[in-house]
Amino acid sequence: MKKAFVFDLDGTLFETSAREIEGATGHARYVEFTDSDKLLHESKPLSLASLAVEVQNESHDVYILTARSSIIYPAIKKLLARHGITAKYVFTVGDRGFDVPTYKAEILAQLAEDYQATYFFDDDEDNLEMAPANIRKIKA
Repeated sequence: MKKAFVFDLDGTLFETSAREIEGATGHARYVEFTDSDKLLHESKPLSLASLAVEVQNESHDVYILTARSSIIYPAIKKLLARHGITAKYVFTVGDRGFDVPTYKAEILAQLAEDYQATYFFDDDEDNLEMAPANIRKIKA
């Protein structure tokens, strides 16, 4: 039976430069996490990108589980393809609100039902702590 390898994007598969920036008035916030050009031109692969390619070449399923919004989905797919990563699915939970660890945990629980083993790679402790107990969690 196949295994699922689930990777966060920012700080896990890629070092990205996106940041939240306060507006000049201090009220508006420009969020660079929706900037496709920034993602495509400033992202650098981290060592786990090689692991993603390796496990997909072994016929396991690779998923991306990111807090980015769905508007950036096409750029994520291009970035992955550029580095030889073919994700079975890219989950973007940024549109759902601010409780990212809970949303990620829900998706991981669903994936774990269909696989012999599910591995979750993330750089955020909150996301790892909220993941279901039957998921193998690895801090990036």
